[in-house]
Amino acid sequence: MGATGHLGSRLVPELLRHGHDVAVLVRDGTQAARFPTNVLVHVGDATHPHVVGEAVTGCDVVYFLVHSLDRPDFAEVDREAAAVLVTAAADADVRQVVYVGGPRPDSPGLSAHLASRAEVGDVVAAGPVPALVMQASMVIGAGSASFELLRSSARLTPWVPVPSWMHNTSRPVAVHDVVHFLGAAADLPEPVDGVFDVLGPEQLSYLELVQRCARVLRLPVRLPLPAPLWSHKLAAQVAGLVTPVSAAVAEPLFASLDHDLTATSPPVTDVLPAPPGGLTSVDNAIRAATTPVDERTGGEVFTEERTVLTDAAPEDVWRTVNALGGKDGWHTIPLVWTVRGAIDHLFGGIGLYRGRAPEVGEGDVVDFWTVVHRDDDARQLVLRADMKMPGHTLLDMRVDRAGDRTRYRQKITFTADGLLGRLYWVAQKPLHDIVFATMARGIVRKACTRP
Repeated sequence: MGATGHLGSRLVPELLRHGHDVAVLVRDGTQAARFPTNVLVHVGDATHPHVVGEAVTGCDVVYFLVHSLDRPDFAEVDREAAAVLVTAAADADVRQVVYVGGPRPDSPGLSAHLASRAEVGDVVAAGPVPALVMQASMVIGAGSASFELLRSSARLTPWVPVPSWMHNTSRPVAVHDVVHFLGAAADLPEPVDGVFDVLGPEQLSYLELVQRCARVLRLPVRLPLPAPLWSHKLAAQVAGLVTPVSAAVAEPLFASLDHDLTATSPPVTDVLPAPPGGLTSVDNAIRAATTPVDERTGGEVFTEERTVLTDAAPEDVWRTVNALGGKDGWHTIPLVWTVRGAIDHLFGGIGLYRGRAPEVGEGDVVDFWTVVHRDDDARQLVLRADMKMPGHTLLDMRVDRAGDRTRYRQKITFTADGLLGRLYWVAQKPLHDIVFATMARGIVRKACTRP
């Protein structure tokens, strides 16, 4: 459970590479298309006993990677899901449960986030099935909410507000190392029952982490500004405006920085092998996590993906994709591109109406896009937006098989130019989501009506 999250999405291919049969539970049926056809996908809510019972039946090892931090009632939801899991795992004769939570500071007044992680770990550990509970500090990896906040703090301005909690320390660990330990748990000769720390090689303050991230990104040293009034809530509100992380998620994460996060349990290497070559250094973990950053602009990368399944033939969907623009239009909200093109033209851009040739290849124009890549065998078309904006946008469209159905995949990648680019992404995202979701459905709908 949690197969579409930051850790789960990396663990599934890791398990497949090592020859394991994999089943996952996802909340939204549209997410099923994200997995290879040899993964058994169950659809339902992790708090529903019958759904979880079906998902874990026949499983030897069950991973519980659920974390509902984007909900205000996340502690209640995660507690309930954990209780459902331990009962279902016992009924299904599961051999081993594996859970990744957070560290347990040896200090009073735990944040809601850390308290919830500890509570879920206790629920899992108290169950009748042996539970390997891993306690990890900040996981450094692209897409991790904690790391995205760190990266944004390093990139946002040359100055860093430094309240007292920025001086508290932790042992951040590379996502590659955490996934290694999770994968190794599937090969344990005997079940393990206990709580273990997953710690990185260095104990660093959050301010030191910001400086380290800036260094890896080839930025100048960030200038610390004492900010005694810089509360968790204020920091979260700012983060919600200028980072990919919402304020609701950022606030409990910032509150967790009120504690020094040090080792309180035996190291996980007491029961699992260390990664080949040892633990990843903080610098190399940050470097790996920032690989998607565009080296030309140093811009922060934002992505948005969606998938639509259809009974239309792949060839029909692919023909529809290749006919986009010009007289066929974009199969989205009427006039939205017309208005956007008019605004662009007003500010000296190329506008919308450049048209297109009947057949286009790399370098050809499609309205306000340019073809970057076209592969008819792989059924992939990548377009670059040419309108004026504080960043660079790519639209990647692919068509393939998903069992006996056709899968249309659409990915937007926006590389922001500095703070203005981040603000642009945040400001336009609500309408952006509606426009491109409508477009994806419209493409599939059009393909179903092709002669």
